[in-house]
Amino acid sequence: MKVDEKTMRNLDFSRRQLESISKKGIAFIVAMLLIISVGVYALYVQITQGHGVTGMRDNVVWGLYIVNFIFFIGISYAGALISGILHLLRVPWRSPIIRMAEMITVISTMIGPTYILLCIGRLDRLPNLLLHGRIQSPIIWDVIAITTYLSGSILFLYLAMIRDAALLRDNPVTRAKWRNPIYRFISARYQDTTKQKELLNMVTDLLSIVIIPLAILVHSVLAWIFGMTLRPGWHSTIFAPYFVVAAVYSGTGVLIVVMWVFRKIYHLESYITKIHFNYLALIMIVLGALYGYFTFSEYLTSWYGSIKWDMEVLFRLFSPKEYYGAFIFAVFIGVLLPIIIVTVPRLRNINTIAFAALIAVLALWVKRYLIIIPTLESPLLPVHDLRPEYAHYSPTWVEWALTVAGVALFLLLFYLFSKFIPIMPVVRTGEEKDYSRLRKLVFEKQMKKIIQVRKKSDSIAIAIILVVTGLVATGAKAQDETGTKTSLRLEYLNTDATRVLTAKLSAKKEGKFVPLEGMKIKFYYVSGKEKKLIGTEETGAKGKCLVEIPADIFASEGNKGAYNFEAAFAASRNLMNASSSVGVRNVNMELKFSKKDTVKFVNCKLWERGKDGTPVPVSDLKVQFYVPRTFSLLKVGEATLAEGEATIDFPVTLPGDSIGDLTVIAKIEDNETYGNVQASGTINWGKPLPPEVPVRRGLGDTNAPLWMVYTLIVLLSLVWFHYMYVVFTVFRIRYLGRKNAKPESVS
Repeated sequence: MKVDEKTMRNLDFSRRQLESISKKGIAFIVAMLLIISVGVYALYVQITQGHGVTGMRDNVVWGLYIVNFIFFIGISYAGALISGILHLLRVPWRSPIIRMAEMITVISTMIGPTYILLCIGRLDRLPNLLLHGRIQSPIIWDVIAITTYLSGSILFLYLAMIRDAALLRDNPVTRAKWRNPIYRFISARYQDTTKQKELLNMVTDLLSIVIIPLAILVHSVLAWIFGMTLRPGWHSTIFAPYFVVAAVYSGTGVLIVVMWVFRKIYHLESYITKIHFNYLALIMIVLGALYGYFTFSEYLTSWYGSIKWDMEVLFRLFSPKEYYGAFIFAVFIGVLLPIIIVTVPRLRNINTIAFAALIAVLALWVKRYLIIIPTLESPLLPVHDLRPEYAHYSPTWVEWALTVAGVALFLLLFYLFSKFIPIMPVVRTGEEKDYSRLRKLVFEKQMKKIIQVRKKSDSIAIAIILVVTGLVATGAKAQDETGTKTSLRLEYLNTDATRVLTAKLSAKKEGKFVPLEGMKIKFYYVSGKEKKLIGTEETGAKGKCLVEIPADIFASEGNKGAYNFEAAFAASRNLMNASSSVGVRNVNMELKFSKKDTVKFVNCKLWERGKDGTPVPVSDLKVQFYVPRTFSLLKVGEATLAEGEATIDFPVTLPGDSIGDLTVIAKIEDNETYGNVQASGTINWGKPLPPEVPVRRGLGDTNAPLWMVYTLIVLLSLVWFHYMYVVFTVFRIRYLGRKNAKPESVS
């Protein structure tokens, strides 16, 4: 194999990497093996004692293992996408980093699925996944997709190694000579002839084209496992692109960190330059901005929809007692800090870019944790008498040991691989270019236009920030001295002869009132100058609490037929006291239904109790009539009371339940005299719902829809056909190498 002078210089430089292990390297290998040994012991404990040694329980069935699985699979896709795209576009600066990206892909894809095995309680049933797996299940999709992706990644890395293996075959290593036969085998008799070069370039391009959409598809399948589960926080159409962007973002960060580490270990300063870090940093912040947009869109949609179970998950994420700190780190610091470091010239250098990448990687791991654990801690059905360890997940030492062991195995395999094959391609393919012109162009033109901030603008911005901070601090100090203003609102509700008082407590913060949780409110019945305590309740998450009014209060005549109530909050926790009162008259409401011919009527009666106990009709009040629907109340009519009665014609087109029953509600709302009064009744006037027709969908059917089976078979057949063609071409290269070698052997 003929090579030029620069290739031989690269080989001489790489020999120090391949043939020597420093004392620090030996210490590193020993340390990683010790960490892995602790992980193996933790695995032994888990197998012998069962999953009870982990923090996973019936409620939270997934934990750190699934978090690690998603994380490792995610960073592997970034390696495939970056190496594939850079290769196809013939990016001139790709050569020193492309093999690192390929190695990240292969090693991460091997380690990630092992965490699925750790999560399975019965490893003896693992063959059933292959023997009895249902093709309509996303779990099976994931198994097939990851297997296909791993096979393609190994092939892609192997194709990139052929030239260097051929060079090492012709220039054997002098230490650990057992590697030389392996180099001869994997070199596929490559001699760098015109035909061999053409075939190798062709299949490498072909596999790059296949691996890019395959990487996107595989992580989309992983996202569908969550998105097709009807759980709050998971069931979302945005999950597939969200997972893909987050995976490439974290994978780019890992690649930058790996570049920085190997640059230090093997002194690759002249090969891996600042331009590589700058370009990858720009890619990282673009992906970070996209990731931030998807994150904002996801949480904004859930928050604005205000669906009960979605809000339960959001409350956990925003609660300072639970996941608030982790949420801030994963969503804000993990996105904003890398962007600030890369876009501010004074902060941007190789070390700070590597630090920003490390922060992004850690933030994305935490984000995977927040995707899984808070959702599983929010059951869709109320669970009573649940032990704390079942409701809340806390990883045990076993899970942490296996997590750290996985990271140690990743680092160890990466280091050992660098001792077997050059960490950077040695053989020049003729596509490399000098970086000096690119470096000058980037720093003098492009980077200045994109991210330069003038000193004058910085000074103005700093001055504005200082002024605003001073004003805020002054306002906060004044507020601390006087206490935070609170507001208490008291409402009276008479519903189906049950009388309750509802109080809502809020405090004024930053110009708006926010609900206060965990505050005690006292409710009183006021008769003249006397106060009778009805009860003391504590406010909930929305700042509300209620108390039922005892029946003996309304047995009395009150104050000329009126009843006065008061709610009071005593000052505490730097909060000012507050009180609210309401006065109402006791009234009774009754709902009746009637029918004349085909016309249906809903009649509402409203009366007070006279001094002698006789009913006194109430008139001149508007009554609203509603029918409950899925998300709100549907107004079906309105009438004014005359001599204590109001009647409406009931519509005949409303659907009811499965047998046609409907609930009708009559309301008087926010009346100064009577407060809120309502009565309800059920009548069989609705249209029965049609019988439920089973819908064919993948997860619910025993037999998969044919279109799904055919689509999967066609796609997999196309991918594996390309794999087989690549393998066949490698054998052609090997045959051509043997054919070219024959005349030389004869001579």
